[in-house]
Amino acid sequence: MGRRAFGTGIGLLTEGLVELLARKYAVELFDIHVPASPGDFATLTSGRDVPLATELEGFAVYFYADVLWNGVSYTEYVPPPRSGYRIAYLAFDSDHLPPEWVAILNRDFDAVFFTSDHLIDVARDSGVSIEIGSLALALDIEHQVAQWYRPVAGRRVRFGTLSAYHPRKGLEALVSAFLREFGDDPDAELVIHSNVAMSETAARVRSIVESSGAHNVVLSTENLTEDAKNRLLESLDVYVNASAGEGYSVGPREALALGKSLVITDLGAHRALFGPPGVFKVEGLHDAPAVYPEIDNRQFGFQRIPDPESLRRGLRAAFEFVKSDEATLTAGERKLLGASFGLQALERTYWALVDPDAVALGGARRSSPHAQLPEGHRAAIRATAGRHGVRLGATRIVVPAHDGGFFSVFNTYLSHLVWSMHDSPQELVIPDWRSSRLLEKLSPARPVSFCYSRPEQGNLWNHLFEPPYDLTAEELDDDAFLKEGARRPVADHNEFREPLLTYVHAYQLYRHPDFSEIRRQYAAVLRDHVRLLPHLQSELDDFLAEHRDGRFLVAAHIKHPSHAIEQPDGTIADRHSYVSLVRRALADRGIAETSDDWAVFLATEQERVVALFREEFGEHVIQFPDVERIPEDRDVRFDSLDRQEKLADGHQLQHIIAADMSRWSPRLAWEVIRDARVMASSDVLLHAVSNVATAVSFMGPGVDMRFASAD
Repeated sequence: MGRRAFGTGIGLLTEGLVELLARKYAVELFDIHVPASPGDFATLTSGRDVPLATELEGFAVYFYADVLWNGVSYTEYVPPPRSGYRIAYLAFDSDHLPPEWVAILNRDFDAVFFTSDHLIDVARDSGVSIEIGSLALALDIEHQVAQWYRPVAGRRVRFGTLSAYHPRKGLEALVSAFLREFGDDPDAELVIHSNVAMSETAARVRSIVESSGAHNVVLSTENLTEDAKNRLLESLDVYVNASAGEGYSVGPREALALGKSLVITDLGAHRALFGPPGVFKVEGLHDAPAVYPEIDNRQFGFQRIPDPESLRRGLRAAFEFVKSDEATLTAGERKLLGASFGLQALERTYWALVDPDAVALGGARRSSPHAQLPEGHRAAIRATAGRHGVRLGATRIVVPAHDGGFFSVFNTYLSHLVWSMHDSPQELVIPDWRSSRLLEKLSPARPVSFCYSRPEQGNLWNHLFEPPYDLTAEELDDDAFLKEGARRPVADHNEFREPLLTYVHAYQLYRHPDFSEIRRQYAAVLRDHVRLLPHLQSELDDFLAEHRDGRFLVAAHIKHPSHAIEQPDGTIADRHSYVSLVRRALADRGIAETSDDWAVFLATEQERVVALFREEFGEHVIQFPDVERIPEDRDVRFDSLDRQEKLADGHQLQHIIAADMSRWSPRLAWEVIRDARVMASSDVLLHAVSNVATAVSFMGPGVDMRFASAD
């Protein structure tokens, strides 16, 4: 509920909400000023079209982002229906709210959010009794952050402000301070622009300039387009705000995004902007009644009049600063702060406002310091939104199991999860590893490789890991939950976005110049979102405590020869080659094979590989003893096959077990997981192309991975 006139200050409140919420939820805009017709829509600055509502009933959440009351002649306020959760989103610029606002808030709303933290106490002291929080106005400033900082480099220093010619904006004080400090100095210029000119204030400011005879003060009241306004802002070197009261103050934030220096008054709305070099504080002198000519000339609380001398000193300090090298060297710090008020930085905070579960998607690092969401509000709106906003139109990605080895299934899920962290909207990525669903999809055929759980065992994930996000094991086994608001991935294996992750191209992944960075990126998501069940983690920890005792550890992942089909040249290193590679790794580190300073961890599905390593390295070999492996006599028969027969399905352990559903078990998945986790703790990993090696590269991003070639 707001206005389609997005170019105004109040219109920005409406547009920021609609833009960010519409990225994830089903949103309509009700224009309280101009009635809409069925089928009408509003076009946001981003180009997004949002439907215009003609009726108010039937929505789960209502935002009112407009004027509640604006004097006795104001009749445009429309109360939201009582059927949904009602939120007011407001800004105000004195230390006391109009009593009419307080009455409306307490009567018609469940919660109110202000654009600045300091207004929380103002609202409480004014008598607001509903839930009170803060939410920074999200600004479309990413394009400004991306621009290069514009140094002065010998030009005249241009001060400026984009402020309404309103009594509280302190423009008379600003012009006076500038003229006292710089006079008609050609090295300094002051530009004041506003699309809103209140005649008395504008006349007084103009009179000061004309009587001074100065030629370096430019006053503008023409109606600039958005592009022209942005060009004017970009032309400034120092943005000045001498206001006695601000509800949010957009101009200084946009200027920060460009790396500009600021001279701003010490107000609640500005306190989040102090800190970076080049931001200069103007101290307050005294309080004065906050009189609003546009609201029946009434007074609502007090505002803080800036100290003229402090303003003058701030202008001089900024002048010297922007002419120095420090201004250029520290522009990035100012830009970073400005960026924190942008759409991208705040979108997840906006989502969490209507869907508290949204914070679970990205962890604490996704929260913004420019918002306060009261716990009472979170609890009240959770029932309205549904789990993870499903009643608001939020969707989720459900990644099903496919007919592959465990780490083929795992890596597919992980890839979708990693990429989701950067998506807008960010969706839940949920593993649906139910063999019952896989069998339905493959019917009447049976899986060739998947053998890790039977239909009656439910979601395989629940047998291995804690539920992702803040979900429950029951939800991961609930067919309705896995279907409600759910969609399948656009590409099942995420191959459009991560083409090198599948085993077909993994050799290129291992050789990619960015592989180290990719490993760190995946490792961070693994750490935050994939957690072993406590009893499995304990078993792994006990094994590592016993065997990973500070010795140099070489890990050898030796795949069955039938995996040659997955290798870049169709050949695969045999078990004897791995023995040589272990010895080479020891030699590279300068470790004698006869010393006790090393060990080799063996991960293999073949009994004959275990026998060879025991024969070659004796007690140096570490392995899990309770593992399903292929008997040696079966591999002897494999050796007698011709090449084409060797490359056919059926020889690998997963193929053998997949053929007999009675043997399917989560235990088989745990055996390969714990092998992978130990390999991830090693110093050197000897490996072929495999989904296991890829997963280990993410689990242990610091492991030295060495590809074992067949030659």
